[in-house]
Amino acid sequence: MVAQGFKKPSFPLYFFMGKGGVGKTTSSAAFALYLAKLGRKVLIVSLDPAHNLGDVLGVKLGEEHTKVSENLWASEIDFDKMVKDYMRSLADKVKDMYGYLKIFNLEGYVDTLRYSPGVEEHATLEKIKEIITLNQRKWGYEVVIFDTPPTGLTVRIMALPVITLVWLDKLMELRLAILGRRKMLERFTGQKPKVVIGGKEVEVATEPEEDPVYKELKTMKEEVTWLKEALTDPAITSVVMVVNPEVLPVLEAERACTFLRKVGVPVKHVIVNKVLRLRSVPEELRERMREEEEALKLIEEKFRGIARHEIPYLPWEPRGVDKLLRVAEYLKGMFGG
Repeated sequence: MVAQGFKKPSFPLYFFMGKGGVGKTTSSAAFALYLAKLGRKVLIVSLDPAHNLGDVLGVKLGEEHTKVSENLWASEIDFDKMVKDYMRSLADKVKDMYGYLKIFNLEGYVDTLRYSPGVEEHATLEKIKEIITLNQRKWGYEVVIFDTPPTGLTVRIMALPVITLVWLDKLMELRLAILGRRKMLERFTGQKPKVVIGGKEVEVATEPEEDPVYKELKTMKEEVTWLKEALTDPAITSVVMVVNPEVLPVLEAERACTFLRKVGVPVKHVIVNKVLRLRSVPEELRERMREEEEALKLIEEKFRGIARHEIPYLPWEPRGVDKLLRVAEYLKGMFGG
């Protein structure tokens, strides 16, 4: 059920995940180009602080949408600016909820919070929500693809709606308890409770419908519920895990997929990039090939039931539209799924 006041996205979302260096940017760009070639209007967005989407596509990118080819637009989000904007928005919300705090300067507190655990995850999730809603309201792309930060951060981002809803329920329960005690005091004294801030007496709310804090928590819950439902709906969201045929990256990716499944986020595809297939193996590469075979068997075992796609080790750098379209030939099985 879609949260009240929020419309379910009518376009698919793809999240390309993987540790740094496995080729997720190359894979996501190739996928985006091929979809655009098929006639779909596509937006690909890099959320990775270490941007190289523009380098891979062969164009200069910024926050504004840049047309890369027919039907394809791309952008790179300024990570530091995104976090600063989020913190500024958070400070404004606090000031709106607690009007009497406007006499204080909250900037020092905001600067401190910038380095608190979870801020980058919340800021990135807020940016994802913003992109989805703006596309619903005015952009009109038929497909939105996210080139994500490295695995650990992205897993926390994707799990955040589920965790946030637990916290919001507890905070709303606590706020109702506070309002209940205020109401008891109002009945006892015959007037609304007041607080003194900076020498000024200010009335505080006693009913949920007039309390700005409770109303903000309720709005946040609706927004987070909507986002959780979008990210856990297999008809909307597809996570594409990109790995190299090496044991340690495969194990890391498998742990990430297991966790995502626990929170309901659908992992639909695994791309195995840089697979070295040789008819005859030179002596110096035999150990490398043995390790690759071990990793490929592990992939088959750990990702059973998930569609797998293989990109061979290429003798040329997959950079620029023409070469990326050649890479996309190996991903044809993903189209439409």
